[in-house]
Amino acid sequence: MTADGAPVNPSPPAVLFDLLMAVMNSPASWAAAAGDPELGMAWRDAVTERMRQAERYVPYDALIAEAGVELRLPPRAADRLRGEWRRMRPWPDAIELSRLSLPYAFVTNCSAELAREAATASGLDPRFTFSAEEAGWYKPCPRIYRAACQRIGSEPERTVFVAGAAYDAEGALAAGLRVVLVRRRPPHRALNPEIQAVDNLGAALREAL
Repeated sequence: MTADGAPVNPSPPAVLFDLLMAVMNSPASWAAAAGDPELGMAWRDAVTERMRQAERYVPYDALIAEAGVELRLPPRAADRLRGEWRRMRPWPDAIELSRLSLPYAFVTNCSAELAREAATASGLDPRFTFSAEEAGWYKPCPRIYRAACQRIGSEPERTVFVAGAAYDAEGALAAGLRVVLVRRRPPHRALNPEIQAVDNLGAALREAL
């Protein structure tokens, strides 16, 4: 509580979620397309590294293809990923979002078309799904998080972002949002102490609210 009796962290007016790691089990799609879970995550990580280096949005399909060549994946691996994308499913704990009374939205690093497909497959009802293609930048660029806050009508410092990857959590924090990270894979390094890390979406919402 503050000196005037207000809570230190009042309930946020809105919550933003990473779609492809926090809500959807995209690692399973990458693993199936690559033919191996470890190789699938290496492929996904190579795409993510290209996103981090990009100053503006570049076609997502191009990043997938470039990373596949780097890892010497078969030429048709990208086509297989497209097929697996259509079969992508949410993590079991994503049902927690259906109980959320606050407005929420998805923010995701992919094309607008693939974002719509994944959001539809989630079975959830966000206010909107905001893709990197629509924003013009990939996460972790702070601009995409701030643009999502503006679209949902919430100031960044009052908005919670639920991430599924450490780089995404750090990007949202740099943009001024409150951040909770759902551990969808083992951590590779220490997190900023301002980032709360939890094991599932239910715990993330309890932490956020």
